[in-house]
Amino acid sequence: MRVAFGRMSRESELLAFLTGDPTSTSELYERVGYMTLTRLGLIPYPAFRQALAELGAAGLAEHETADDGSTVWWVGE
Repeated sequence: MRVAFGRMSRESELLAFLTGDPTSTSELYERVGYMTLTRLGLIPYPAFRQALAELGAAGLAEHETADDGSTVWWVGE
C-alpha cells in the first residue's frame, strides 16, 4: 500500500484556482499556468476542459455559457 503525503489531488489543485467570480476556461488555463498544467497532465486544452467538466459533474464547480459563448466557471457557496 502506497500513501502520498503532502500531495493534492488534481481536483483539489484545480479548485484552488477557482473563485466565486465567473472566469472563462481560457482565463483559468492561463491562471493555472504551464508548470501546473504540465504536472497535472493537462497541457492539451481539451484535457483541461474535460477536467473542469468533471469538477462540474461532481458538483464541485459551477459553470454556464456566457453571452459571448465561452464557458465560465466558479465555485459555489
